[in-house]
Amino acid sequence: MAKARARVPENLKSLLRSDWIEIIEQANLGKEDTVIAHRYLLDAIPQVDIAEELSDLFQKSYDRSAISRRLPGIIAKIERAGIKLGKFT
Repeated sequence: MAKARARVPENLKSLLRSDWIEIIEQANLGKEDTVIAHRYLLDAIPQVDIAEELSDLFQKSYDRSAISRRLPGIIAKIERAGIKLGKFT
């Protein structure tokens, strides 16, 4: 399986894995978006594979474009949570 190249803001690139996990959990993303965040940002899974996994997990149809559309909002929420937690400015 290929690794995804997650595109994140510069201030997020230096976070440790433990920081990512804490911020994602504190960002209150909801079940689906939390899975997307973990799989894309932490595990570097391609969007198409995440869509397939979500389809299996939640018994709904997802495609790569659905994941792509959701990622900017997920990353924005993670960024806001990281600022509130004092992980970066």
